[in-house]
Amino acid sequence: MVDVAAELAFAGFRGDAEHVLRRALERFPDRPEPKIELARLFLEAGNDSKALQVATHALREHPRHNDLHALAAVANEQLGMLQEAANHWAAILASDPNHSYSNLRMASLLERLGDAAGAIRCLRRIVEITRGQDLDAVTNLGIALSADGQHDEALELLSHVAKRSPELGSARADLANALLAADRIEDAITGFSEALRLDGDSAQAYCGLGLAYQRIQRWYEAAESFRTTERLAPDQAVGPYNLGLALAALGEPEEARSALLRAAALEPDDLEIRAALQSLLAPSHVSQAPATAPRFGGDIKSFALPEVLEFLRLQKKTGSLVISSRRGAAIVRLVRGEVTSASAPGVKRLGETLVERGIITAAALDAALAQQRLDDGEGAEALGAMLLRDRPAHREALTRAVFQQVIDALGEMLAWKEGAFSFHPGSDRGLPAVSFDLQNVMLEIMRLADEAEENRSST
Repeated sequence: MVDVAAELAFAGFRGDAEHVLRRALERFPDRPEPKIELARLFLEAGNDSKALQVATHALREHPRHNDLHALAAVANEQLGMLQEAANHWAAILASDPNHSYSNLRMASLLERLGDAAGAIRCLRRIVEITRGQDLDAVTNLGIALSADGQHDEALELLSHVAKRSPELGSARADLANALLAADRIEDAITGFSEALRLDGDSAQAYCGLGLAYQRIQRWYEAAESFRTTERLAPDQAVGPYNLGLALAALGEPEEARSALLRAAALEPDDLEIRAALQSLLAPSHVSQAPATAPRFGGDIKSFALPEVLEFLRLQKKTGSLVISSRRGAAIVRLVRGEVTSASAPGVKRLGETLVERGIITAAALDAALAQQRLDDGEGAEALGAMLLRDRPAHREALTRAVFQQVIDALGEMLAWKEGAFSFHPGSDRGLPAVSFDLQNVMLEIMRLADEAEENRSST
């Protein structure tokens, strides 16, 4: 029955495969095979929680079964529970210390858990088991030793791999990275250049070459290397992030900011990218500023408003962005990077819109505004949230009205060619009842602009 289930799963009939395996469990409740295949089926379907549940339950009856421990380890790792995953690999290694795959997975987990020494022990064991013939294992050990500062042994191992694989550009790049870590900059540059001779499309080698040039402040060469890195590996933040740093050192803040925004879009939670972006947007003269001073500011000629808003979204900022121009002052309020309201000269206020649409009466608006002033509300988003609490049946109409006001106000601001902006941080009281993803708002504004352009073209 297990073989039938495996064939069904391979053919894409996972539901039927699960049914067969559950029947097998009913008929053979003491056998581990149906439980193993059921856990594997859930893992392959991306249902890690169910896979973990099946494997954990089966381990109570078969506590020394290595396949069950391996499945539980994979499920735990997929769910982000790294220590639990390591415990299961450790259980396998307790009975079979020379299990190569378990040592490899254990090394990866220990490295992520900050146990470099433990990771190196596991990698050494793999090299010993394979008698140094597994070049991938030797490479992994060399890289780990280099990261741990054990440069001499790392260079010896990686040089051995490079000699054994003279046609492999990645082996040269790994060795060059170790040379860079050992502060042998010129040797590293030579090594990365050799790697690129063997593989001209190696993002790893271009990135390493850029880092080497960066180390000796050859910023132009570094920037060119990082541009190529980003082109070859557009889904990785390392290229645009380092490009942004190099461009900032070259005195090109606008291009640097654009590169860092691209990096932040790929890795929005990276603290180093956030800090680099913050330093570019912060005014250079900030020193002993009072706590209420704006965190950063600029003019919309140098800092395009969509880029500023994208920065605030990625940084999950809470506060008010104030934009002033000859037309007057506009405000965008955000909570955790989501826009909660926006107002601009010439755009009707939210309260007026709600009264005109018959969603509330003028008397109800006056009462809400009076309550808002007493409660220290923060503008239209506080008004919308207050009205929504009192009128939950009007959620859809209220949300549409606030969204339309945000669209109209931002559309007005985006048409301004000159002006200044400043961001004022606010206290985070949690997301209000009405808030919108900035990306969705900007996409809607772009859609409306395209639609208007098409209408103008057709008339």
